[in-house]
Amino acid sequence: MRKILLTLISLVGLAVLVACGGNSNSTPVPTPPSTGNNAGFTTSSLKGTYVFSASGATASNSYAAAGTFIADGLGNITGGTRDLVDDGGHQTLNGLLDNGSYSVNQDGRGQVVLNWHNAGTGDDSNGQVIYRFVLQSASTGKLFQVSNIADAVGRVELQSNLVSTFPGSTFIVTLNGEDSTGAPYGAVGGLTFASGGTVTGTIDENDAGTVNQLLTVSGGSYAEAPSSRGTATYTTSAGTHNFILYEVSPSRIELLSSDKSIFLHGFGDIQTSVAGTVATFTGDQVFSIAGIDNSLDPIVETGRLTLNGSGGVTNGLEDSNDAGTYTSNATVAGNYSVASTGRWMATMNTISTGLIGWQVSPTQSAVLTNSGSFLETGEMRGQNISLTNANITGNFAENLSGFFVGAGLVESTGNFLADGNGNLNGTIDSQTPTADNFDFPETDVYTMSSTGRSSGSVGDVPVVIYAADANTLYLISSDPSRIYEGKMDHQ
Repeated sequence: MRKILLTLISLVGLAVLVACGGNSNSTPVPTPPSTGNNAGFTTSSLKGTYVFSASGATASNSYAAAGTFIADGLGNITGGTRDLVDDGGHQTLNGLLDNGSYSVNQDGRGQVVLNWHNAGTGDDSNGQVIYRFVLQSASTGKLFQVSNIADAVGRVELQSNLVSTFPGSTFIVTLNGEDSTGAPYGAVGGLTFASGGTVTGTIDENDAGTVNQLLTVSGGSYAEAPSSRGTATYTTSAGTHNFILYEVSPSRIELLSSDKSIFLHGFGDIQTSVAGTVATFTGDQVFSIAGIDNSLDPIVETGRLTLNGSGGVTNGLEDSNDAGTYTSNATVAGNYSVASTGRWMATMNTISTGLIGWQVSPTQSAVLTNSGSFLETGEMRGQNISLTNANITGNFAENLSGFFVGAGLVESTGNFLADGNGNLNGTIDSQTPTADNFDFPETDVYTMSSTGRSSGSVGDVPVVIYAADANTLYLISSDPSRIYEGKMDHQ
């Protein structure tokens, strides 16, 4: 059976595995990043305790990892934890980081080497994992795993202001993975973590094309730990899920399933405000979703639309790639409704004919396809379409990943300097099925339009750009053979 894996910003899956995947002991440690634009970063930019998360696949299994590492600001990793699970039921939980090293280049690109062991866990193996990353700021960045046996992408996030209990906070969560039969699974919803340690809420799920809406959460609980590595559980009519919970901050959590019978990973952002009526949930939006179709082939969609305040989806455009069939600049139209909880639904005429969304705020939503033919997750952001080339200036952190038809998985991170005149210059690090390309210089272009839909290139990859604002650019490759999505965030 072909394996799949969904992530928020990219499709990483249709892959193959090794037991307890994700170890990269046999991978040589590359030379750290060098050269590139000066965006003001140094090795001292990475200092403190960071939560990292990554999901991907090996030749045998889809897998996900989460943990923490402590960076001393001088290039040394002094401790941390690591949890690893895969869809074969293999688990390596609460592994200990012995030591490691890292560096941060002036353009925000960096590399971290983590050495870990599992003594006392029933598995006394040792291992090493290598991540290449690019920082958006000293507190957040995107990464991919450097390995000759695994492919994975993810995030690194600085821990701050940790709390022992969440005082009734509602987190909008996104979950991806596989159900107990190995079928693809995705979910979004609102989970409320009360000060007494209980979890309540509502979840919408798409389980291999079967959409279960408004599942009530019952019997939920959570427990935090001083190290921020806690646990969470909840039950719906569709079953019970148990998670390892990493607190990034009181407003951000990472989740990794501890159930051997189901493979899930995800994250949650605290809900800050809600536009709970059609009249208030309005304006221009950019959406980016990725997943699989009903043939288990990869699909990506990126576009923009207007919520007109009267229940109509208007002025929409979309680019999509379904298993190598690319559709450019399609018209998007439809209608939408919204509830007082910030949960909304849209029916549209595009590939993903329906969307279910949960508002983190009126300008940010977690999104799931409401379709029996497509399972995709992603996000939607408020859009400022009054942009020209001159608005896009400064250094940007880039990530782009997905599936190259006939070749396999591809992932990259990098830095680009936009000059306000349509030119991008930067350096990327990438991994393909046949080669690693590190410190690779790029000279590229972009052209903004009045709708926020633009064209450009990232290296040899032609892309369509959907600008949410001057600091946030969503990317989709316009090459049919490259089923890629990604993002550029201002540094």
